[in-house]
Amino acid sequence: MDGTGDNELVARVLKGEIEAFRGLVERHQSRVFYLGLRFFRKPEEAEDFAQDVFVRAYERLRSFSGQVPFSAWLYRVAFNLAVNRYHVQKREIIPAPVEGVTDAAAGPEGEALKGELTEVVREKLVELPRIYQLVLKMRFFEGYHYRGMARALQVPVNTVKSYVHRAKAILRGKLQGYLKEPEGTS
Repeated sequence: MDGTGDNELVARVLKGEIEAFRGLVERHQSRVFYLGLRFFRKPEEAEDFAQDVFVRAYERLRSFSGQVPFSAWLYRVAFNLAVNRYHVQKREIIPAPVEGVTDAAAGPEGEALKGELTEVVREKLVELPRIYQLVLKMRFFEGYHYRGMARALQVPVNTVKSYVHRAKAILRGKLQGYLKEPEGTS
């Protein structure tokens, strides 16, 4: 792929060079596909999801202002579509890691406990407000740093930190009976 930046490709598409959109797709398709896998688990569903994301992105390309990186804007489009589909299909979201979760012992008992805990976390994660689901997924699944999250969400870094802190606290509260209390705390 040439050294053309995302913003330049977007500008070319908006000027009528529809073929330039292929460059954006090629550059970002694996990340969008990966997000689809995290939500829907089946590769064929993730492929359909990725196609729909790029169709939606193309249709809404004029709303891309260039104030955030194209990848962050596209991630937001993809995440919103995934959440909407999730609510329609009532599928389970793969849970974000939760601090303080009991580390299951090895063996069949440990595996059963892990499976049960995973199900509980999935159930509780979808009970969180949408913004909290989003920040947990961005932080723990996509590996975003707070600054990148702030740019993508168009909010201050401290707001992102607050959202993540609150989301973890709410999720921790919902998982009360499944969390291991750190030793020496009351």
